[in-house]
Order: sequence, then C-alpha cells, then structure tokens
Amino acid sequence: MFPLLILLFNLPTWFVHGEVANGGHQDLPFLLSFKSYNPSNATVLETWVGPNPCSGSWLGVRCSRGRVAGVFLDGAALLGSVAPLLGLTQIRVLAVRNNSLTGTLPPLKNSTSPRLRHLLLSHNNLSGSLNLSLPSLVTLRAEHNSFSGSLHELRVPMITRFNVSVNKLAGDISSSLSMFPSSSFSGNLDLCGKPLPRCVHAYNSAVQYSASNATTGSIAQSPTAGTNASNSAMDSSSNGRFSKLGMTALLATGIGNAVLVTVSLAISVATFIYIRRKLRSSPMEDATKSNAALGFEQEEDDKVRNGEDKCQKSGALVCFEGGEELRLETLLKASAEVLGKGVSGSTYKAVLEDGIVAAVKRLSALQFPGRSKAFDRHMRLVGRLRHRHVVSLRGYCSSNGERLLVYDYLPNGSLQSLLQINGGRTRSLDWGTRKGILFDAAQGLNYIHTFPARPALVHGNVKPSNILLDERGAACVSECGLMRYAVNLQQSVPQGPEVFLDRAAGSGGGWRGYAAPELAASGARATQESDVYSFGMMLLAVVTAKGGEEEGGGEETMGMVRIGVLCTAEAPEERPRMSQVLTMMSEFI
Repeated sequence: MFPLLILLFNLPTWFVHGEVANGGHQDLPFLLSFKSYNPSNATVLETWVGPNPCSGSWLGVRCSRGRVAGVFLDGAALLGSVAPLLGLTQIRVLAVRNNSLTGTLPPLKNSTSPRLRHLLLSHNNLSGSLNLSLPSLVTLRAEHNSFSGSLHELRVPMITRFNVSVNKLAGDISSSLSMFPSSSFSGNLDLCGKPLPRCVHAYNSAVQYSASNATTGSIAQSPTAGTNASNSAMDSSSNGRFSKLGMTALLATGIGNAVLVTVSLAISVATFIYIRRKLRSSPMEDATKSNAALGFEQEEDDKVRNGEDKCQKSGALVCFEGGEELRLETLLKASAEVLGKGVSGSTYKAVLEDGIVAAVKRLSALQFPGRSKAFDRHMRLVGRLRHRHVVSLRGYCSSNGERLLVYDYLPNGSLQSLLQINGGRTRSLDWGTRKGILFDAAQGLNYIHTFPARPALVHGNVKPSNILLDERGAACVSECGLMRYAVNLQQSVPQGPEVFLDRAAGSGGGWRGYAAPELAASGARATQESDVYSFGMMLLAVVTAKGGEEEGGGEETMGMVRIGVLCTAEAPEERPRMSQVLTMMSEFI
C-alpha cells in the first residue's frame, strides 16, 4: 500500500514535467526528429543530447513547467523540414528565421497547437499552403519563402503582427487581413484586394463571357436567323433617317468640347503668367519656401531610410524586426537578473512570459536626460542593423524619463570577462579562439562603418566589454553609437572618459586604454578613424594577453601585432579602414 501511495502522489508531478512511463520526455521524439535533418551542419544542435530537453543544456530550447514552450533557432544554418517542431503540443514561440528550411507546413489547428502565439518562419525555402486555424496566434512572419495558394485557409482572428510578402500567394485578401499595410503582402504577384490593388478577375470573367457569346453568335446562328435578316432589311431605311440626326448631334458635341478646351487653355496660360510675375517679384520668399519644402521632403526621406515606417509602437515601446512580440507591460513584469552596471546604465537579463529571453539596458538618467530627437533617430537607425556579428536591437522605450533598450540576449558573456579569468590565462581562450573573436568583431565593426547612412555610422565605444559572445561562441559588437549621446560623461569622470581611458600611473601621466588620442580634446567626437584605433588597441590587448604569445605561432602573432600597430597610428588619416583591416586579418584566419 505504501509504494502505491508514493506512485499516486508522484504521478501528477511526472506528467507536469513531461515524463512518461518509459522514462522518456514527451517532447523528445519531435526534437530528435528535427535534429536528424541536420546531422553535422548546425552547430547549435550539437548540444541537443540527453533524455531531457528541459535540462537547460539544449541551446535554443526554452521550457515551462517541464514542457518545451519555445524554440529559438534564428540564423542557425538549419536544413530539412520544420514540421517536427510543430508537433510540440505546448509550444508558444517557434523562431526559425534566416535558415534553409524546406518542405510544407502541416495543417495547424487549435487541437494540435493550442498555445502557439508566435510563428516566425521568414527567410527560408518553405512551400505549400498556409493552412492555419489558430485562435491564439498573434504573430505570423512568413515573408521570403515560397508559400503558394490563397489566404482563405488562414483563420487567425487574434493576429496583430503579420507579414507574408515575397511568396507565391494568389487570390484576394480577406477582410480580416486587409488592416495590415501593403508591405505585408508585397512580392506576391497574384494577390489582390485591399490594401493591394483591387481584384479584377470578375471583370475579366465578364469580358470573356461577352467575347464567348459574340463568337458563338457569329459561328452558329439560330433557326430564326433568316427571319431576323429580313426584318433588319426592312428597318434599314428607318435607321438611315436617324443616322443624319446622330451625325448632327456628334458634330455639335465636338464643337462644344473644342470651345471648352480652348477656354481652359486660355485660363491656364493666364494663371501661369500671373504666378510667374509674382514669384519674380519676391525671390527671397521663394527661396525660403523652397528650402522649407526641401527640408520637409528630406525629413520624410529620412523617416523611410531609418525604417520608421517598419516600426510598430506598443505603448511607449518601439519594436524592430524580430521584436514584434515584445510588449512594454511584459517587459516591466518580467523576472530580471542584473548582468552588469556601467557609466551608461545597468543591463538585465529578462525572461518574458512566453519564454523569450532578452537583454534589457536601462540607461542612466544622468547620462541620457530628457528626450532627444537625435537619439530617437539614431535608435531607429540602429534598429535596422542586422548582421551575424552585431547584436540586434529589437526595441526601445523612451517615455517619462525612462529609457530602455531591448537587445538579443547572448549567454556567453563578453570578451572582457574572458580576459579577466585567471588573470587573462584560460584554456577556453586559446589562440584560435582569440583570432576568431577578433575577426568576428572586425566583421561587425566593418558592417557598421559601411552601413548606408548619412552621416556614416560610428560605434564610438569599441572595447572588450562591448564584444559579446553568443551560444556558439561567435563574437558580436554591441551598443553601437550609444555613448555619443551621453551628455555628462566628463562630469561623471573628472579625469577623462573612463569608459575608454584610464590615467596612467606613471609619472608621465599619459593616456592609455582604448580611445584614440584625439578624443582627449574637449568637445572631440568619435569618428570611424577613432573606432579603428580602439579596435587596434583591443586587438593588441587580446593578442598579447597571457597565453596568447605562447599558443600563437610566432609569425601569426607578429602579423596580428603589426595590424594593431597600423590601426593605432597617431594621425587619424594614417589608419586603415576596417575593410582593409579585415583583408589583412584574413591572411591569418
């Protein structure tokens, strides 16, 4: 009796934690089936080992109450079908964007996926129809695939974020989806209806029907055709009388139209002469108005370039690509863990209710007081940066003196933390890892420098603590351009910008750190040349850290040092561009 009571007591717990009678996890078969499509090409799936996907060691898998609630595998070089992941009955978020997935989606209904809220499939090679009947779904991102068929099988009444652009969809857009902008449907040549141009298939059918009738009538006449012909001959004389009247009416109409056109043309010429004389009399006023109009057009053009038309506001939160599921209220309620504090503010690891993990930076009110239009424009520009070696900004909030930046969460810390382990000597940071981190960071910084923006983007704070490592160990550049908008940096650091520099302890009192020497001048602003200098100083710090000299080959080490020396030239104009730095570094990678 006693063992039976223990069994009955533990049975609900086992089911809550996803375990079944044979000791296996309920979600394990679906995950392993998906993994079988990617035996060796997807590094992230190498961690998918063991009987329990909720153990915390499976990268990209998030669990709730012992069941898989989220799978996050964006940009993981995945192949095969996504269908096995859609067999997870408790999944809430599925994010597999920017991969090479193929195949079709199975029909999804409330009975198969009752909790699915966010389905992010964009930039793959998926095909077939979108047969979704999910009352709980609020996000569907399926752009840049090969989905076909109509949208009539898409029944998602709660959808708020939607994009199926650049597919092979056809037919008219249902009224329930017509509230979304045209950009959500563009690239589907056979789609029509609001917000796209109206459908014309009904008109074409009518034209074809009329043409068919006319052809049939000309080929096969009815038995009464002879009678009709004789009747028409009898009526021809009467029609001749009416033709003269018709010609007179047509002639009168033509004369009237000619007179109307002549009068309209005379009025237009007179108006043009009047406006021209008036404009000549006030050239200064004309110049002012032209400048104002040019400024307005430039402002509108800037809004388009900055991607403001793609931003979606949720309260005071502005969301960018990949952050559509973010909500300010959920961010404020999320469990938070402090990751670090600095001059610019504090950074937290936030776990949202749907299992999404994000890094939230709360900016210092001292450094970033009040609301700045320039800062807002910059954040919208940074929100467009998408590169595998740049930390993506998913959203930001600027309201009531509170400023929050929401980034992707990268779990392996920063380059600075690796350099500080055991005084800089650590087995995990071998020579190959050092080179890889530096090359990744150089790619990210070069992408920032070459991003199409006016003026050109500048990072302004390149240092090891702003080089973060993702779950695969790849390095990503974070906090692009943030410190350029700090207003009280000098006041908070009396002896110079500590975020870059330290005062040397020697008697010379020279500057050392990661900042270019020209930034020590009052009022100096960071440039791409100063970014190159900071990268060079970081490169030298990584290459010459304890363990680097012994593990690295002598020729490679000296080659990397020479690159660092070139980057840290005293004169800014003598420093190479980041694209040139990448070319030089590639010889040792």
